[in-house]
Amino acid sequence: MRTTLACCLYMLSAVAGQTQSTEPEKRPAYQPFRYDEDWSFLANDSRQSDWFDRLKCIRLGRSDWFATIGGEVRERFELLDQPGFGTGPEDKSGYFLQRYLLSSDFHFGSRARVFTEFQSGLENGRNGGPRTTDLDRLDLHQAFLDWKIFSSERRSVAIRVGRQELGFGSGRLISPAEGLNTRRSLDGARITIKIGRVVWNATALRLVKSLPGVFDDVPDHSQRMFGTGFTAPHPVWKKANMSLYYFGMDRKSSVFRKGVGREIRHTIGSRSWKTSERWDFNYEAIVQWGSFQGRPIRAWALSEDTGYTVNDSRLRPRIGIRADIATGDGGPHARALGSFNPLFPAAPVYSGPSGILGPTNLMDLSPSVKLQVKKVSVTLESSLFWRENLQDGIYSPSVASVPPVRRGETSQARYVATAPSATISYQASRHVLVSTTYTHFFTGPFLKESPPGHDVNYVASWVSYRF
Repeated sequence: MRTTLACCLYMLSAVAGQTQSTEPEKRPAYQPFRYDEDWSFLANDSRQSDWFDRLKCIRLGRSDWFATIGGEVRERFELLDQPGFGTGPEDKSGYFLQRYLLSSDFHFGSRARVFTEFQSGLENGRNGGPRTTDLDRLDLHQAFLDWKIFSSERRSVAIRVGRQELGFGSGRLISPAEGLNTRRSLDGARITIKIGRVVWNATALRLVKSLPGVFDDVPDHSQRMFGTGFTAPHPVWKKANMSLYYFGMDRKSSVFRKGVGREIRHTIGSRSWKTSERWDFNYEAIVQWGSFQGRPIRAWALSEDTGYTVNDSRLRPRIGIRADIATGDGGPHARALGSFNPLFPAAPVYSGPSGILGPTNLMDLSPSVKLQVKKVSVTLESSLFWRENLQDGIYSPSVASVPPVRRGETSQARYVATAPSATISYQASRHVLVSTTYTHFFTGPFLKESPPGHDVNYVASWVSYRF
């Protein structure tokens, strides 16, 4: 059935792309956040070159009123043979994940819009049953109102109220978690002010608790998040950008090696990034403070990702180096909690395509090379992991929500693992993306001295169809 569905989607893509040779040079592209797409470009029927274009600008009577319909189907196979490096049930056959998204975007002139998106996530065949992020049969994933209070050529003030996805920067702190089977959303409000190239945001949100039934997702009242920040051109580096931000989080029950208790955490950070034809970089520095079980929090993290692309080569190789360091706790005798909390991250940002390890108490170094041949890209990467503090353990990306992957008291070793990986992606058409990734974790002394310390194989292969 899955093979049949994938074949049908590919044939639809071929039919939809038959007239690509006549399409205009500039055309809207599908965005990571579907609400960022603006298909008013297709109000002129002569610009329509795709079968799905008739769904992208549906007129609603008035000249500046229109609706957009969009969606995604993703079929994914995963194999994680030794979950938790051997603590979970062994799985040599893998499992299937399915995700379906259907969105509608109603524009009422230039100042008001209503966006909705339904999500269905299904799982089949996983040894041990579905994880909380695998199964959500059907729910209202997003539903918000956008209202531009004021808008001119260089200045605007807008407010967004309702259920929404939120992504911030490169996803190291706030992300919709694209790699998971069910994407993450939040309930609340957001205000955005733009003055020239400076954009300022303020948010007050609650995480939406994903439940496996039908239309049963609810706000998670055990935690809330609020924050503010701005992005602007970098004051020193030409053609670069920078951001400065603050996030506050109040969680009633968090889990660290130090114990379980209420966590009130404040996070400030700054990010600088640049993308050019050859050099690109992404640097971030984060500091955290607050209280856990009434005791202070003192944590920080540094991240860098630098790359150089050889544009005059046929394969256009990008040679990159990524490094991260995030603090761990000083043990039971330290009064302050030193464990870094990445809040709601995109898991692969820190530990490569597998996303098995979170950044808490972790140092990593990841050289990589990416090759591009027309529609095919190949990325080779090898990540090395160490503990930052020998008194703390290692965590999953869902730090503070689940117990540590390993507590730290049984070993004084620093080296955790080495994880080489390879990823191949084929952009078959504007609608279809096919990808496969493989990672092998060679466990180091820390995991071997904190048994079980089995090596891990992770395989994921998926096809996604967007319209």
